[in-house]
Amino acid sequence: MEARSCQACCVSVMAVIRQADESDVHDLYVMERAASSTALAHVFGDTAFPAADVLARWQLVVDDPSVTVLVDELDGVPVGYAAFGDGWLRHFGVVPRLWGTGRAHDLYAAVLEASTAAGAPATYLWVLVDNRRARAFYRRLGWRDTDVQEHETFAPYPVRMQMRRESDSW
Repeated sequence: MEARSCQACCVSVMAVIRQADESDVHDLYVMERAASSTALAHVFGDTAFPAADVLARWQLVVDDPSVTVLVDELDGVPVGYAAFGDGWLRHFGVVPRLWGTGRAHDLYAAVLEASTAAGAPATYLWVLVDNRRARAFYRRLGWRDTDVQEHETFAPYPVRMQMRRESDSW
């Protein structure tokens, strides 16, 4: 979807955001594990990461024809992921070493472009209440709380909240 060369400190980096396929399932899992383990360590503590469940879920998501999955790569290395469809931003993340670099903004712009072109802009998402970094990111992009909250289905059953973004505020 996007390919560009970045020049910073005499280093050339090729950035590509592309649609995921079957071969990306393991990388999607690895990226989600890295982002979740860092961002949510205070929520999950010593709870074991549900590796098999997350890997199986990514397989289902990639196989679902109603969902578009994007992979963000730098020099051919996967560094971010997004999954969206039917008006929902379902999964979104960037590996922790690239937090604050703008990769999340570039990936989010690709989500907006692709979902709007498909006629179903991502207007809803779920985020854990205690994921303050993600909530702040989404708020800066115009997302607002809907006051809908519920417990997650996995241990330790943290509370997630729904956010909404008006499609005319893209």
